[in-house]
Amino acid sequence: MRITLALALILATSIGGFGQMDTTVMIISKVDFQEQYELHDGNLIHLMGYTQTLSAPINIPAPTLIFEEGDSVNLNMWNLSQGAPHTIHLHGLDVNQENDGVPHLSFEVVHDDTGSYYFEAPHPGTYLYHCHVTSVLHVQGGMYGLLIVKPKSDPNLTWENGYAFDSEHAWLMSEVDTIWHHDSIVNHPHDPQAMTHTILDYQPQHFVVNGKSESQLSSQAIVASVGEKVYMRLANIGYYGNRIIFPAGMNAEVIASDGRPIPNPFNSDTVEVYPGERFGVMLETNAEFTDVIQVDYINLNTQTIENTQEVDVTISGFIGLDELENQDLLVYPNPANNEVQLPLSGEWVTLDLSGREIAQLNSGSNNYDVSGLAIGTYILRSVERPDMSVKIMIQR
Repeated sequence: MRITLALALILATSIGGFGQMDTTVMIISKVDFQEQYELHDGNLIHLMGYTQTLSAPINIPAPTLIFEEGDSVNLNMWNLSQGAPHTIHLHGLDVNQENDGVPHLSFEVVHDDTGSYYFEAPHPGTYLYHCHVTSVLHVQGGMYGLLIVKPKSDPNLTWENGYAFDSEHAWLMSEVDTIWHHDSIVNHPHDPQAMTHTILDYQPQHFVVNGKSESQLSSQAIVASVGEKVYMRLANIGYYGNRIIFPAGMNAEVIASDGRPIPNPFNSDTVEVYPGERFGVMLETNAEFTDVIQVDYINLNTQTIENTQEVDVTISGFIGLDELENQDLLVYPNPANNEVQLPLSGEWVTLDLSGREIAQLNSGSNNYDVSGLAIGTYILRSVERPDMSVKIMIQR
C-alpha cells in the first residue's frame, strides 16, 4: 500500500498512543523538462528532485519527512527521471547497509522502476536524505531534503526527557550554480560503463535557506514572543560552510549535533555548520526587538565569506499574554493604585513591556505594595511559579 506523507502523518496522529507505527511514504524522483523553479532574481532553472505526487512541482529542498521514534518506515521510490538512476541515501540515520542508498553497497533504481528503503526511525533528531548517484551533481540538481524524527511522548520535546519548546524552525542551507541546472546537465544520459562523470567548475551565484534567498527570505522570517522557546534545526547540504550568527538577545544554546544530544550544551550566538552537518539550537528571548539572523557562506577552499543572507527576526509581546487579558479574578484591583492583590504570595519579578526587569515585589501575603511603580502597564512573573504571569496597569 502506498500512501503520501500527509496521510501517513494523519494516521500517526490518530493512533499515536498505540506504540510503534508501520508507515509507508511514496517518493517520486523526476526531472524538469522546462525551467520552472524561480530564483530571487526572477530566473527560472531546471531541477531534478523528489516529490510525493506526480503533479507536484519539484522544489528545493524536497518535502521534509517527519516520523516518530521507533516507527517502521518504508520509503517507496518510483524513478521517473528519464535518464540516470537514483537512490535515497539516509544521511546520518542508523540503518543497515542494504538500505543506506549508496549504489554499489545498496541498490539503485533505474528509470520507470521502483525500490523500497526500510528503516526503523532511530534517535529523535535532524537528518538528511539525498541521492547518492553521481551525488555531487544530483545533490546540486535538487535531490535532497530534511528527515526529522520526533520522540514518542511529545512532538514538542527535542528527545525523551529533553528540552521542551513552543515552536520550531528547520533551515536547510545550500547554494545554486545556475550553469549546473541546464537541461543538458541535469537531465544527463546514464552510461552504466562510465566510472566517472565530467562536471563543471562550481561557482554558485545563489545562496539559499530552504531554497530561498534575498527578498524571498521573508517566508523564512522568525516571529516569536518574549519567553517563547524556539528550537532551530540547522542543516547544510551545500558545498560551502555556513556560519549562522544569532542576535545576542536570542540567548542561543547549542544542544544537539548530528542527531544526538551534546553532552555539554553551550551558549554561543555563532554556530558553524559544514556540509552534511546538523545542529539543534534552542532560543529564548527576554525582551522585544527586531533584528536579523545572519547566514554567511564560506568558500572552504579559500576560507573567505562569499555571500551573506539575512533572515528577519521579530520578537513581540509575551508568550501566553493573550490569555492574561481577563484577570479580574487573578489581580485586584486592576488598574491598581498603590496596592494590588496577586494570586500567590512570595516574590514576583516586575517587567516592562520590552521585557526589561525593573523591580521585585515581596510579601508574606497576597497583598503587594506597588506604590513605587510609575503609571503604566507591567508584567508580573512569580519566582516560585515561573509559568504564572499576570498583566497589571498602574493608574493614579
